[in-house]
Amino acid sequence: MRACPRCGRPPPTCLCATLPAPPIAHRTELLILQHPAESGHAKNTAAFLTLGLRAARLLRGETFDAALAGPGTALLYPGEATAPPPAELTRLILLDGNWRQSRRLLAANPWLAGLPQVSLPLLPSRYAIRRAHRPGQLSTLEAGLHALALLEGEPERFEPLWAAFDAFIKAGLYRRETGIT
Repeated sequence: MRACPRCGRPPPTCLCATLPAPPIAHRTELLILQHPAESGHAKNTAAFLTLGLRAARLLRGETFDAALAGPGTALLYPGEATAPPPAELTRLILLDGNWRQSRRLLAANPWLAGLPQVSLPLLPSRYAIRRAHRPGQLSTLEAGLHALALLEGEPERFEPLWAAFDAFIKAGLYRRETGIT
């Protein structure tokens, strides 16, 4: 079965029909650093961000160039914020992977620890396909959209991408319940 050339998923799980067109405009670039082991997962939500937002991009790997930490860059990561975000925040880095993988990305890229950190309040997850082990554990899509709403306001403009995410979850739950792959 051939994968969709846009989202990379097999036709039964293609995301494209649910995604907003054109992608949603926003001021703060989202740069997603994805652990390589995460890229093939069917439940991976980073594709939603890169396809549904105008200024979101994805880099895969374990080590990344420290030049990505230019002026106006902060790291979205749970915990206590280490410094206030830059007044002119232009780029927010998200780590995509499970918790062990995200800690590996942090260890392999020590320059990330030097960035100002943005943290979200504890928010419930809508991601019913995956089980969170602690409160506030969100998918990459949820974290990215909540962060943009927090930083830029106007959370309602992200509703088309939330609707696509909800459709993805509903389809995933249906496939799981019926055994369809």
